[in-house]
Amino acid sequence: MTVQGSIAPVTMEYYGINAAQQGLIMTMQSLGSIFTGIFLALKGEKYNKTNIVALGALVICVIATLITGTPTYIALLLLIAVMGVGTALLDVMTNSVFTDVYPKQKNTLLPFVHAFFSTGATVVPIIVAKIVNPLIPESFTNPFKILSVFGAVLFVLYLISSRRIVKDTPYTNMEAMKKRVTENPAEIFKTKKAWFFLIVGILYFTFQVGILIWMPTFAIQNKSVDFETGSMLLTAFFGGSLVMRFMGPLFLRRFTLRQFYAYFGLASAILMAAALFVNNIPLMIVLVAVSGFLQGSIVATLVLMLAEAFPERTASAASVYALSANIGFLSGPLWMGALSEYTGFLIPMVLICIAFLISAALILFMGVKRRSQ
Repeated sequence: MTVQGSIAPVTMEYYGINAAQQGLIMTMQSLGSIFTGIFLALKGEKYNKTNIVALGALVICVIATLITGTPTYIALLLLIAVMGVGTALLDVMTNSVFTDVYPKQKNTLLPFVHAFFSTGATVVPIIVAKIVNPLIPESFTNPFKILSVFGAVLFVLYLISSRRIVKDTPYTNMEAMKKRVTENPAEIFKTKKAWFFLIVGILYFTFQVGILIWMPTFAIQNKSVDFETGSMLLTAFFGGSLVMRFMGPLFLRRFTLRQFYAYFGLASAILMAAALFVNNIPLMIVLVAVSGFLQGSIVATLVLMLAEAFPERTASAASVYALSANIGFLSGPLWMGALSEYTGFLIPMVLICIAFLISAALILFMGVKRRSQ
């Protein structure tokens, strides 16, 4: 998804589309992910999750390969929607596998898993800036060529490793869980907790996707920076996030999951809002990096809170996180792009910071309410 933000200006030039149409690209990916997330929320516990992760990698490989030869904007939208299916399979089931296989170590291991996600998000803008030439619009396909190779490698590695670790997983004898899922597929959605976390997640991911997709374009248009500097802001944000994801387990020894989410989330949103009004580019990069650092383990913390709330339905719990992410990704790029046509990007960027503030405040209020009962 970091690829989409980094190549947005070049993609818009290649297809001759506006900001709202560029936002629709991420919206289509989110649509594919939402439908897949709903299916996994209802039926995901019935499957060997390691095999589903491998399938997700294969889908990404095939679709990325096809995108490199896509001549029309409509065809691109359709392929991106299918890629959303692959990313959801990979994302949801990876989180679920780690909480299933390592229940006692999940608070340490899951942040590290997300650290590897963040490594990709940090490195991608640097790579994109080197392999995509704004003067050659068709070069926007170059990152997808690399993505197709990585998808193929991940597919093969996961197939091999899944055969070796399956004996150590809960997936060797799944008859009881299959029966339970068949009888009550929407089990967790009958609780208020699931809907609360869904709203919290949507608000946070609206912030994340806004930074991911529109930060380079905002900086280019509002701060008069060049393409490479715009990409550098994403690198700063996800670089800070990467550091926190490796340090997250240390902080989680001092804070509860809810305290961590609330305190660090509030600070991150405030610093990002401040960065939007800074005209000194080095200072802006620092503020963006610190904001990225503070929110670096927010996703892992959300997944852990869900796993804590629904320990017997980890695929469904991970799907709540994935649904919140994809609803945020579905709506955020589109409304931000459309609004920017009338107001510029400053107001949409401020609004996503407010969304993150509300998300953190809800978790803080939840903790205060529990202590008062």
